[in-house]
Amino acid sequence: MEKIYTGKTIEEAVAKASEDLGLIVGEFSHTVLEYGSKGFLGIGAKDFVIQVTYTPDPCRCVRDYLEGLFEKMGIVDVATDITIEEDTVMIQVTGDDAGILMKNRGEGVDALQLLLSLIVNRDCGEYYKISFNVNDYKEKTKNRLEALALKTAAQVVKNRRKTTLPPMTSFQRRIIHSKLQDYKDITTYSIGEDPNRRVVVSYCGEDGPAPRPDRNRGQRNDRGFRSDRGPRRDGNRGGKGGYGNKRSFDRDRKPRHEYVPEGEIYTGPIAHFPGEKLSGSAAKAAESSATPITGGTPFTMDSKE
Repeated sequence: MEKIYTGKTIEEAVAKASEDLGLIVGEFSHTVLEYGSKGFLGIGAKDFVIQVTYTPDPCRCVRDYLEGLFEKMGIVDVATDITIEEDTVMIQVTGDDAGILMKNRGEGVDALQLLLSLIVNRDCGEYYKISFNVNDYKEKTKNRLEALALKTAAQVVKNRRKTTLPPMTSFQRRIIHSKLQDYKDITTYSIGEDPNRRVVVSYCGEDGPAPRPDRNRGQRNDRGFRSDRGPRRDGNRGGKGGYGNKRSFDRDRKPRHEYVPEGEIYTGPIAHFPGEKLSGSAAKAAESSATPITGGTPFTMDSKE
């Protein structure tokens, strides 16, 4: 990485660079771009300009970025511990104010980890992995998701039915995949797009998944109704709201009135009860008949009566 510094002398410009970068003189190199001059009686004086080349410390890059970010977010009561283990920068943030970063399923933690990775690998000469943790969020999340993975896998093996888990971040999905990769008769895969990407826990045993119940209870007839429905209970007619059983065909009820146009002959059944008074053409037909009126007896209905 390169930066420009100025000073009345080269030594002054180098000292400014050392103080600003937090490095000793031997940890960076410099090149003089412009030589300064004192001018005439101070008129026309010019400063020395140097270009400093250095390899940034990843820990310092992370600390400077987080300090500026936390100041803008109003996060004050936090402590930041940064260490390097092989090729990984370990960042641990603790404090009550840091809890705001863990909202929305920890998406803030994942976003900051990605940003820090881009910054460190852009400015530093070597590639570093970034592990960003807030109040032991990753350890707690790992324990919770591993327990969920084992419980879900046991249910899938028992029922031989695949189960789709709620949406998770990439970090959370990796925990599920890793925990169940050696689980017998279980396979896992992800579906959907972020942020709604989910893990599916599926059964892959030799006996295969359990057969689904037959939901096709019968074929439909020409009118679109199913023909496999059983007989109605007690001969009652069904109805909405569960009131169908309150009306029975067994009790007596008056016959249905039929309308027959004037001049036409009604040949349908004539039903009347003992003691019932007939009127109109039905009464005339009954009077002219030597025998009681039975079903199918023809007579003429008078529309005026």
